[in-house]
This record gives sequence, C-alpha cells and structure tokens, in this order.
Amino acid sequence: MLPLQKPGTPSLRNLCFLCVSALSFLFALHGSSNLSAGASQEAAAFHGQSHEEAERKSSGCISCHTSTDEPTMHPTKAVHIGCTDCHGGNASISIAQGTATNSPEYNSAKEKAHVQPNDPVFKNRSALPERAYTKWLAESAEYVKFVNPGDLRVAAETCGAAGCHAAETRAVSTSMMTHAGFLWGAALYNNGSYPTKNSRFGESYDRDGKPQSIRTSPKPTTEETRAKGVLPELDPLLRWETSQPGNVLRVFERGGRKKAEIGNPNREEEPGKPDDKLSERGFGTELRTDPVFLGLQKTRLLDPILSLPGTNDHPGDYRASGCTACHVIYANDRDPSHSGAYSQFWPFGLQRFLRSNNSKK
Repeated sequence: MLPLQKPGTPSLRNLCFLCVSALSFLFALHGSSNLSAGASQEAAAFHGQSHEEAERKSSGCISCHTSTDEPTMHPTKAVHIGCTDCHGGNASISIAQGTATNSPEYNSAKEKAHVQPNDPVFKNRSALPERAYTKWLAESAEYVKFVNPGDLRVAAETCGAAGCHAAETRAVSTSMMTHAGFLWGAALYNNGSYPTKNSRFGESYDRDGKPQSIRTSPKPTTEETRAKGVLPELDPLLRWETSQPGNVLRVFERGGRKKAEIGNPNREEEPGKPDDKLSERGFGTELRTDPVFLGLQKTRLLDPILSLPGTNDHPGDYRASGCTACHVIYANDRDPSHSGAYSQFWPFGLQRFLRSNNSKK
C-alpha cells in the first residue's frame, strides 16, 4: 500500500520532474536564441566586406553563371557582396571551363552547389511551377533563400541585414500587402462573424513557414488605434470548424441541402465546395460553423499576397514573394505597353527570381 502524502507536500519524484522540465525549457530557449543570433551575425558579416571576400563567395557560382551585366543588385558598386551572402549554397563547387551542360560532371557539381528542394515539383527549374501556394511554405528556409533571398521568411538575413535595409524589410513584413488583415476584418465584421470592427486576423509566417501572430511594440493606445489605425496584434485565422455563426437568423434561409452530421458526411457534396454548414439546431450541433470563416479558408480571396510567390498562370501575377515582388523585373505579359522591352521574354522568364541583367539575354 502506497503511503499517503500530506496535501501541498511535493514528492521527490514531482520535484525532479519539475526541475527537468524547467531545464529543458531553458535549453530550448537558449538554443532558439543562439540560432536567431547566429543567423543575425552571419547576415551582418558581409556588410562592409572587401571586394576580394565577395569574389571568393562567388567563385564557384560564376563558373556556370557566366553572363550578367552586374554581379549584384547594387550596380553602384557601393556594396560588395558575394552570391552566397544572399543566396546561400556552396560557392566552393565549380566546373572546369568547357564542361558540357547536362554532362555527369556538370550535373554533379550543380547538385552539390545548389540547395535542393524537398518537393520534386521545384527541382531542376529556374521558374516556379504554377500555383505553388502553400507548397512554398513547406520548403526549408535554406531553399527559399537560395531561390529568392527577398522572401519575407529570410529577408531579415539578406535585404534586412544589419546596416542594410532593416527598417524597410521590417515594415514590409507587417504591411497590409503582407497580412491582408483589413480585408479579412471587413469580411468578418460586416457579416457578423466577429464582433469587433478593428481587424484581429492576418497572414504571417515565421522562418519555418508556420503561421505566426504579429504584435505592435509598444502596444498602441486606444486613441492611436482609433485615430491612426494602429493595431495591437493580428493572429492567424482560426480553424473554420471551431467557429460559430455570428448571424443566427441565417438558419431560416430557404434552399440548400440536408446538412451533414458529425461523423456522417454527405457523399453528394461537391469536392472543395462544402455547404455553408448552417443547421436548424443550436450552437455546436451538427456541423454548424460560420460560412465566412470557411469562405476565407477556402477561397483565400486575395491570395497569394507577399508571403507567397505569384500564381505564375496569368498576366499580372508573374511576381516573386517579399521584397523581390517589386524590386526584380519580370515580364508581366507579352504586350509592350505593359511590360516594355521585357515583353519579348514572356512567358519564358516567368518568375525566375533573377536580376534584370538576365532579362536582357
């Protein structure tokens, strides 16, 4: 028979468990801070480096990528940066002059020098596939950085490194073009799905591609929010199945099919087009959820926004993600009145993430 313990008296086993938990948390926190600090120090290291150092970080790259009008995005030569400073990869790998393209030696060097994607749909191509959407978020930060150093998941280490464009990068990562919070807020408030007029939900992703909240520091006053629209925070959208309809009178609308029940879905429901999930019963019954939250999750309305690359499937959306969406030239369509001299390269230059110099080939 186990001995009884006095109420409020911790056992030795419990104390050990608490100590181990606390130490694990501290180690995890320390490791996370070291990772962030290491990335920041590495990003800041190339600021102010010599021309020779920059060339060393590009030596292997230019053995293949031979034809460019400028070595970097800074034609003024005021900044000396190498290819791997922004793109990552392995600049020590090179090919001998005259090596045939697609030869075993060429492909082997390419495989070693380039950061490889997780999804084969991205492999061995300079242009992104059509409608990549969240496949882009599933890729590693190292691959995203290699393909597009201006992506907001890694821009703090490249465009926004210390001494570079840190303020601009920070502003873009919390801009309406990135989080789209005002559109979501308008849809949810005007349909009675969320009770406050100030936006509460927005789109943002961390370095690993996971949804994250963004907060204003210091927290704005009520007057700043009212007069200037400064929001204290934006959170990722809730999962649609946890929502409850804001307008209870919609259950009396005519039409629609018999509502599905929990654990008993309707097989006749069209794939990707679920019914509005309103029921004649009370909150939390059947599959009663809010159609606006569901609509935002399914249609995404204005996606892809700056956290994701363009869809690459129609004029107007052949752009990159993050800083690159505006600062790298791309052929919007084949009409010279829209794309100027770059129209001749459409659609072969779709989303190549390369500098304007390569558009002149």
